[in-house]
Amino acid sequence: MICERCNNTIAPGEELSHGALRVCEDCAMDLLSPAKACDPWAVKLAKGSFTSKADAASTLRGPEKELYELVKKRRRVSVEEAKESLSLGQNEIQKVFSVLRHMELLRGSKRADGGVDLLLFDDDGKTGGK
Repeated sequence: MICERCNNTIAPGEELSHGALRVCEDCAMDLLSPAKACDPWAVKLAKGSFTSKADAASTLRGPEKELYELVKKRRRVSVEEAKESLSLGQNEIQKVFSVLRHMELLRGSKRADGGVDLLLFDDDGKTGGK
C-alpha cells in the first residue's frame, strides 16, 4: 500500500486511517500532532534543560545541528534555502526549526513578500546578510 499523504510504501497491515486518508505512521503523527514553533511549555522545558545557549547548541545532532550551523554561518537564511541546502521537505524543516526555536537558538522573521527567514534567536536581523 502507498501512503496517501507522502506516497511512501506502507507494509501490509501498518497503514492507519486519518479521516478518509490511509497514511503511514509518520504522517499520522504529523497530522495528529503537528510541530509548533510557538509552544510556551516546550520552550520552558527546553530552556530548563540547559545552563546556557552554548550548552544547548553543544547537544545538537543531525539536521538540527546542520540548520543551526547554516544560520550561524550566514546569519539569515530563508526557509526555502534551508530546505534546499539540507535536502529537507516542508514538514521536516518545520520539525527541525521547532526544536531549535524551543531551545531559543533560532527564530523566524517574516519578510515583506510573506516568506520567512531564519535567524539566530538573539540576532536583530538588521545587519549582515545572507
